[in-house]
Amino acid sequence: MTDAEPISTWTEPDVVAVTELVRLLGHQVEPASMRSRLDRLTAEAGHRTWVVRAEDGRPVAVAGAQLTWTYAGDAPTAQLLLLVVDPTARRHGTGSALLGTFETWAVEQGARQLSAVSAAATDSAHRFYQRRGYHEAGVRYTRLV
Repeated sequence: MTDAEPISTWTEPDVVAVTELVRLLGHQVEPASMRSRLDRLTAEAGHRTWVVRAEDGRPVAVAGAQLTWTYAGDAPTAQLLLLVVDPTARRHGTGSALLGTFETWAVEQGARQLSAVSAAATDSAHRFYQRRGYHEAGVRYTRLV
């Protein structure tokens, strides 16, 4: 159950499962909104999404990334924007498999810097990334308008 597969075509059951996973992060989202988001986050727009499926085919983990170009360098930066694992699939290497898939993809795209977005109040996620060689690199400020 740790094989991550890239996904770009979304079935309704996949959308519902990913919606539930994103809700685990505390986000309020409905399947229709999630489908719209997933339809925008395409490879053509610089994004990639992967899922890990349970034996019944249902996604139990999802990761999403974006390749961006910066003003500070000539190589792209890869940002892991989403990584969430259903509690039933945790502690089985699922998150590590998704992170490894992201890292391989990023290097294949020419990225020399990898970053991961992690919620400010998620200590277990912070430890997860730190154990895998990621470190805090500044502060991101957000303003809602």
